[in-house]
Amino acid sequence: MAKKKAEDIKLTLTDEEREGLDNEGVKRVLTNKAILNVAKEYKFSDEEKEEFEYFFTNEKHKFFVAKLIEDKISVNENDVTKLYTDNKANFDAQNIPFSQAREIIQRDLLNQQVAMLEAEELNKLIEGMEDKIEITKKEVLFSKGDAEVLKTLIVGKVISKKIADDKFEEQEQNKKDLEVIRDNVYINYYLDLEVRKNVKVTQEEVAEIYENEKAKLGNVTPNSAYQQIANSLLNNRAVEERNNLINKIIEDYKIDEVAKEYAEAE
Repeated sequence: MAKKKAEDIKLTLTDEEREGLDNEGVKRVLTNKAILNVAKEYKFSDEEKEEFEYFFTNEKHKFFVAKLIEDKISVNENDVTKLYTDNKANFDAQNIPFSQAREIIQRDLLNQQVAMLEAEELNKLIEGMEDKIEITKKEVLFSKGDAEVLKTLIVGKVISKKIADDKFEEQEQNKKDLEVIRDNVYINYYLDLEVRKNVKVTQEEVAEIYENEKAKLGNVTPNSAYQQIANSLLNNRAVEERNNLINKIIEDYKIDEVAKEYAEAE
């Protein structure tokens, strides 16, 4: 069956998807739908499928742990006030008003609490796991010897068992949420794949920038400077390429026109 061209596909939103969205929100959802459609047309290699499943499984595990701790999260206003008082001079020096400082402190405390609760839940799961966890040759090869990937795979097996025991994925709302998570991972993985294929930095480019800038680098070693320059070039080009990919999809799917139609229908 021939693939449909982007211009032949009319993107639509359900009433549920449109609810509460302004024009920018509508454009954002339509854009994600368009990218997902393009991504689904792309045929993953076996290696890419494996990598995608690894990323999705990690996000599923994060979601599961987040659900375990969601009722335990709370920020004590007394702690917020105390931290503000202790750091008032710093906030004043940066002209940060109390309302903004309060939000910053709340966010920091929340992040700290989430990290602590996540660690506690993972420790509970690990303490309650079976004596042996098997890791396959295929998984070892996938890790390419990266200790963090191996650790993630091992801990993931513990979380997966708990998910299965709790029948977590059978619950209707969790099913819906996991579908959204899978789509988001699919979108980002596809974009990242395309960026990786298209973005390159040559040794010659790095060397040229190094020669032009080395007088300003002080005590930075050449190896460190080369690495920093290469990373900076790669990151900047990756962001630019990603934006270009998204903008092309927006243009191909006439997202602005479709969003305008929804705005006029309000």
